[in-house]
Amino acid sequence: MADTISAGKSAQETIARIQARKLGLHNASVDIADVRTYVDEYTKISKVNNWDSMSGSTVLGADIGSAATQGLIFDGRYVYNVPYTVNTFARFDTQGQFAVVGDWEKISTSTAGGQTIGSSAFSGGVYDGRYVYYAANNSPRFVRFDTRGVFTVAGNWESITMSTAQGAADLNNAYSGATFDGRYVYFSAYVSDTFLRFDTQGTSFSTIDDWETMSRSTAFGAVVTGAVCRGNPSFDGRYVYFSLDAADTFLRFDTQGTSFTTTADWQKMDMSTAQGAAPVNVGYYGTVFDGRYIYYIPVNSDTFLRFDTQGTSWTTAAAWEQMSMSTAQGVVLDSAFRGASFDGRYILYASFDSDSFLKFDTQGTSFTTVADWTTVFQSTVQGGALVNTAYDGIVYDGKYTYFAPYTADTFLRVLACPKAYNNK
Repeated sequence: MADTISAGKSAQETIARIQARKLGLHNASVDIADVRTYVDEYTKISKVNNWDSMSGSTVLGADIGSAATQGLIFDGRYVYNVPYTVNTFARFDTQGQFAVVGDWEKISTSTAGGQTIGSSAFSGGVYDGRYVYYAANNSPRFVRFDTRGVFTVAGNWESITMSTAQGAADLNNAYSGATFDGRYVYFSAYVSDTFLRFDTQGTSFSTIDDWETMSRSTAFGAVVTGAVCRGNPSFDGRYVYFSLDAADTFLRFDTQGTSFTTTADWQKMDMSTAQGAAPVNVGYYGTVFDGRYIYYIPVNSDTFLRFDTQGTSWTTAAAWEQMSMSTAQGVVLDSAFRGASFDGRYILYASFDSDSFLKFDTQGTSFTTVADWTTVFQSTVQGGALVNTAYDGIVYDGKYTYFAPYTADTFLRVLACPKAYNNK
């Protein structure tokens, strides 16, 4: 039986019914004074019937195993997985049914990439309005797909060797994450010594001159070794923000500066100052932008962190806000989350080693208000026992938020705050 919410005026009920149809709740019994309350009620992550699942092994094949995917990408219609250890590129048609096999397409990584790709292949990616890009992790090639073509046709896929793009020998765990600024695609340097960007207005994907490199030691202003940045960066309209793995300095690049290789256009902020605590190894994994704040997703850090892009400056401590993980979700966990998305109102964090999915209300009282944080147990919504290192990757399609399986054998999605409601 549909939920009924307290009575309201007929005009308000009409608005609520319109919102219900946009949510796909055609048969909902609507009796409501406040459409905001109505939509909030129907998009609670704690409501199990707001969640859908699809078997990962059905979509990706019997080889799904552990560490299957590392990211999701949305192109306006399709949701794409980013294959990590699986040998399959797949996508879901959001105009179809989530649990219907026929609404998922797939192509082998070796067919699409032009050679055997191997394990730990890609980590993160981005859509530029036409092409879907996959960031090369252990793959010897960067790969992109032309969304104007047929997904299963090899000719619609292009690649360039990592060594050609970065001007140096291939590396394991080279890149993790990508973002787009309207012209350039940026690839985040994980173990590679080089930040990388590709000019989408250039000659071709395989043209060397369309790729630019920046030494990460130059960008950071000091010699850095090992794993540095991990997860998708974010673009706020001017700056590209990189998430930190083992580095102790937050980094952003000014796209309105002199050039990609100009040291002054790379700005730094000490992690200990930003998070109000000593630097943490493998601190954060990816970023997300909500129109004002840049959110950093905590992995081993005990602190949820956001930066106010309307604050005084990048290096002003007061422009950074912190929320204790133990306060937000009731417990501190290592390797807690990997990835987050913004649906127009909520920041939703993907459960990795955390036993819960977590949602923050950007329209709430404050970043440090406990009531503005909501959790739901992973085991409750996926219909099975808790899985460690469960999900790695998240994306929003305008109605649902999707989660990519890492060790879990399930693709998940949850009814999110709809665009129709956000734009009201």
